[in-house]
Amino acid sequence: MKEALKIFKALSDETRLKIVESLLSGEKCVCEIIPFTKRAQSTVSIQLAKLESLGIVESKREGKNVYYRIANPEIKKILSKIDFSKWWDIDRKKIDWYPIIDEGKCIGCGMCIATCGREVFEYDKNKNKSKVKNPFNCMVGCDNCSIYCPTGAISFPQKNRREFIQSFLEKYNIIAKARKKVME
Repeated sequence: MKEALKIFKALSDETRLKIVESLLSGEKCVCEIIPFTKRAQSTVSIQLAKLESLGIVESKREGKNVYYRIANPEIKKILSKIDFSKWWDIDRKKIDWYPIIDEGKCIGCGMCIATCGREVFEYDKNKNKSKVKNPFNCMVGCDNCSIYCPTGAISFPQKNRREFIQSFLEKYNIIAKARKKVME
């Protein structure tokens, strides 16, 4: 019980949770964690130090880079229980936002797996390529996997991301819900 409490306290901060979420898919350099969290380098470094002091993550230095990985196996077990089936109380399957892999372009580099902490992708060892495993685990509006894909093999049903998100926010009154949440 004490171990779970320590983990929940560590993950109660949004930045620390995003850091751990980014590390779910494996070891990463600080330079890879920063864009995922959308926080300043100093903020990420402070939170990484705190996570390391709590025994949640561990680090190793390779030259000028410091790499982090999840040190506590309980983290993956706890976070695997998170339900991604709803987004702002909307059934996630009703939201037309998920990645599509063009197998002809995919070179099997695994960047999509390494940059997504939500288990959207998995590696197909028979084909030596990535494939979409849990499309609706994809965070609505996130397209990092397509940005990191070196061959442009990943796309989304919506061609204009900004237009799709704006119309979606309006349709479901998300801005008012977000405002209410921050005011609580």
